[in-house]
Amino acid sequence: MKFSEKKFLSFTREKQQKIWLEFIKTIESNWEIEKTRRELIADFSQCLAYLRQNGLNKIAEKLRNELNLREFLALVVPLERRFGRNMKDEDFLIFTQDGKETETEKIPLSLILDNLRSSFNIGSIFRTAECLGISEILLCGYSATPENPKVRKTAMGTEKKVKWQHFEKVEQAIDFCKNKNISVYALETASNAKKISEINFPNPLAVILGNEALGISKEILKSVDEVVQIPLAGWKNSLNVGVAAAICSYEIRQNWEETKF
Repeated sequence: MKFSEKKFLSFTREKQQKIWLEFIKTIESNWEIEKTRRELIADFSQCLAYLRQNGLNKIAEKLRNELNLREFLALVVPLERRFGRNMKDEDFLIFTQDGKETETEKIPLSLILDNLRSSFNIGSIFRTAECLGISEILLCGYSATPENPKVRKTAMGTEKKVKWQHFEKVEQAIDFCKNKNISVYALETASNAKKISEINFPNPLAVILGNEALGISKEILKSVDEVVQIPLAGWKNSLNVGVAAAICSYEIRQNWEETKF
């Protein structure tokens, strides 16, 4: 990724910016390889300096100092944001090692995903499910399954470790659970909803998570054993469904551990 001044300045500004973003990504992914890192940073610094702009010159000069990864990111993340690189979880380098490849102890909790539209949210819920030992995910309607590459990308391998199945309708998933004597709760902001912190949750249990925009229908709410909610203090009376799934699932796990279910 070495460019002469004439070559670099011959590119359009858009192409120059793409080169900077590629430098940042490549430097970060090769950070532990000292020789490669130093060469890439030197080339990146030179490309920034070619444009002879005060702001870029200052960054280029600071890059010539000995930096750790946090210091490097403090310099370049503003460039990423300015030029439109939208980072997602799967783009980040994670230096904390994952756990050993052992079978996680499962808790008797299932999550029913009622027509979730976002593949990202579904992948995120798979990650939560694997981390907390959730038994199964029941995907309903147009909720994307792990066969969808966007789900797999966000799930980051956890889709292989969490049992799942798909139902055409959420009613079928509810019947499936009730036929196995599994209580079914709905997580929804409703006038009759109980706070999750005030409930002793039955065991086993399935929890329905509704569509990002529409929530859970009134008909489905009438068919469940209980409606529960996460008490909120802010102006915005809702959470991202992936965040809500994590909070509720953790609360249930803690409740079971404390009551020794």
